[in-house]
Formats: sequence, C-alpha cells, structure tokens
Amino acid sequence: MVRTILVTGSNQGLGMHTVHQLGSTPDVLVFMGSRKLAAAEEALSKFAADIHSSSTVVPVQLDITDASSIKAVHAFVSDFLNERGIPGLDVLVNNAAIFVPSFQETYTVNVFGTVAITEAFRPLLSKGGAILNISSGLGSMASYPKRPKPRPLLPAYASSKAALNMLTVQWAMQEEEKGSGIRVVSICPGFNATNLNNYAGTMSPADGCKVIVKAALEKEGRTGVFFNKDGDNQW
Repeated sequence: MVRTILVTGSNQGLGMHTVHQLGSTPDVLVFMGSRKLAAAEEALSKFAADIHSSSTVVPVQLDITDASSIKAVHAFVSDFLNERGIPGLDVLVNNAAIFVPSFQETYTVNVFGTVAITEAFRPLLSKGGAILNISSGLGSMASYPKRPKPRPLLPAYASSKAALNMLTVQWAMQEEEKGSGIRVVSICPGFNATNLNNYAGTMSPADGCKVIVKAALEKEGRTGVFFNKDGDNQW
C-alpha cells in the first residue's frame, strides 16, 4: 500500500530533504508543498533521479496563509488520490515556518497557517495516520533554566513553537477522544543550517530530517509527545 504524505514548506531546507528522503524509499507518494510552484519544481529537479521507481513526488503550490491556496491544494490532493483509488492522506507534515522578529508575521505562518492547513486536511487523513508538527527546542519552557548564558532572545519564534507544542497536545487529545487512531506529535529536528537561520545551524538538514522521515513512515506509535533524534524533549 502506498504511503501518502503532504509536506508543507518543502522547496528548501528540512522540508526539501524530508521529501527527498521519503521519495527515495519504496511505495511513497509525497506532495511537495511550496509557496511558489516553480521553487518546488526546481528543488525536485535536483534529486529526481533518486526517487524510487515505486514512489512519486508531486510539487504543489501551497501557501498556508492563503485560504484559496489551501482550498485548491485540498481539491487537487483529493482528486489525485481518488483517481488512483487511494482512500486518503496518511501523514501531514507541518514544516512551513518563518523566523523573523515580528510577532504578527511569525504567528501568521507558524501558528495560524499551521492551524488552517491542519483543519483543512484533517478530514482527509486516514485512520492510523499522523500529524507531525515540526517544532523546536526553543519552544520548550522547561529548557529555560538549563540554557547557558547568553540565552537566545527570540520571543516571537520561540513562543510560536511553544504554541505549536500546545496545539500538538490539544489535537492529540481530540483524536484520542474520537478514537481515530491518528497520532499527533511535535518533533525537534535540531539546530539545522538552513535559510531560516542564515545557515548558522550546527547540523546538516540532510541529517536533521531523518527523525521526521522516520516518524512519517511509521504506521503506529505514541501520540501527544515531543521528541528529537535522541528521545523525548521536555515541554
């Protein structure tokens, strides 16, 4: 059975490497979301030769802050799956995010956009599927006293990820009450060198994405948890 996955913000960085590695495994159908379709197509051209013969990567224009864009992608994905006799989407990877000082801009993408895309695609998710929220250790309030000084002062971004973590908990509880079998988790991929942080990160996104890829391919597991490649993160 083909594993169907939508990754938001996937034309570069962690998202792109996540799509690359998912597409390189057998029996996977990945929708590669990007605000600009041309950017996704260009990114895909760089690793198209690595896509497994039984798998498919489909670039889609997706701006999670634009209701009309979300609606169009939902219709496209639904039709694409129906035409192939696939009952639904297995995994939504909420990867799209920005890193700017403005609270308004940050929350519009990192929180409200994530809510909008999740609410739109939740009805399409299959039983036993998953919602993967790509978070950050900066969103952990428990980590505050442990951080060495000088501590990073990033109130907009850090608080948006803390909000995302609470959404993970709330959505996980909702799915448990419904008995849907849908897992909802927060994942910290580490401090990756991407455009988000002007490539200041200490990890390669090709390595950082592995924890996301693993979670996306798993067909069962825990829900309502926050973890990284080494294990559980404190909230």
